[in-house]
Amino acid sequence: MDNKDSKFKKEIQNYWTKNVPGLEITSRKFKTDEKEFYIDVDNFRYKYDSYVIPLIDSFTKAGSCILEIGCGLGSDSRYMAKKEANVISLDLSWQNVFFTLKGLSLLNLDGNGICADAENLPFKDSTFDVVYSFGVLHHTPNTEKAIEDIYRVLKPNGKCTIMLYHKGYAYYLLLLLHGYKQLLGIYNKEKLMSEYDHTPLSKLYSKKEINLLFRKFKDLNLEITTYGGIQAHPFLKFIYKLFRHNEFLLRNFGSFVIVKCRK
Repeated sequence: MDNKDSKFKKEIQNYWTKNVPGLEITSRKFKTDEKEFYIDVDNFRYKYDSYVIPLIDSFTKAGSCILEIGCGLGSDSRYMAKKEANVISLDLSWQNVFFTLKGLSLLNLDGNGICADAENLPFKDSTFDVVYSFGVLHHTPNTEKAIEDIYRVLKPNGKCTIMLYHKGYAYYLLLLLHGYKQLLGIYNKEKLMSEYDHTPLSKLYSKKEINLLFRKFKDLNLEITTYGGIQAHPFLKFIYKLFRHNEFLLRNFGSFVIVKCRK
């Protein structure tokens, strides 16, 4: 990694340390060293994104060795630990790993955590039964390298479940609102896409691009859904309802693509 990439990744790391998804929800109710904090975080996580639970159920078995890349506050790691999986929670932010391990401890659950880079996983080949990552790998500079490393650390026939941002309605809305800035040279492609969620780096992928990213894997299946949080938005909630009742719109313009495949 050259100095420019290293500096950029440090910026990304600092951003997600200061802007942990879900932290603001409970920050005024409970302290991070209280069990109730993590219970509240988990309840909020699954209130809007209810499809995540059956998704995790589809690959989690007692005794299976699972790597979660981008654990955040640790809701999904805790859910997998409750199902008696052997979970390793990885995040680029040391603080996120701390929160995840704290929550596991307070809820009397087993698990391990590590602060590391998704593009350079510190594990031996063929280590995990499952690698899971929800809404993370589109924020790392070299997503393709991260996916290649996932392939390396998976056991033969191991399962991979990844959520990436999809080039859905939000993508076309970005082009409509900010596309002229790229044409004028004010934004490059990365800056334009980062308007999606105002982070240092975000990338959105088409189905064709995803097929290319996961070309080494077998049994590739893509499921399109949309961000559950928009249910609470005064305007976007109507888009959510519309998509939920129109399979064509959801399949082509949904905001999330869930990638399921095997090594």
